[in-house]
Amino acid sequence: MKPFLLLLVALLAVTITACNQVGDESDHKIVFPASAKNIQNRGDSNRVQPDRGIATLLEIDRKDLDAFETQLKITGRRKPAKDQGDPTENGWNVWPQDAKTHVPADKVYSGFKKTWNGVPVPEEMLSCQSTAGDWLHVEVWGLPEEKVLLKVYTDWN
Repeated sequence: MKPFLLLLVALLAVTITACNQVGDESDHKIVFPASAKNIQNRGDSNRVQPDRGIATLLEIDRKDLDAFETQLKITGRRKPAKDQGDPTENGWNVWPQDAKTHVPADKVYSGFKKTWNGVPVPEEMLSCQSTAGDWLHVEVWGLPEEKVLLKVYTDWN
């Protein structure tokens, strides 16, 4: 009986993890690379209200970044205004305040947890057209060991 129970728990854990990743992708209507891990969501995209959004923080392999970006309809690229910052912090953070997009500093989008090793370095933010909402915001943060931290935000107004 114990092996069956362990198998059932393992299958449930895999299913929940897979569903979480698919749910993130369907909210943003973008595809995360197979290397995506430590996916965290914050927001209120599931509510039926005119002003809502979803922020997602995840890690990917650097080698997957170009392929990830090819699916985006990028309307603007900006370098950080500061050399260092905290990717768990929302608002303008390290990004230029005159950028087209950002992750709102509203409490509903806060609470991301550090899941990575090393110090993230802000590299670039992308303002994009969104196929799911009104606009899409992507932040790229460099990590050690050929990893990248992405913060993705879809906004509906």
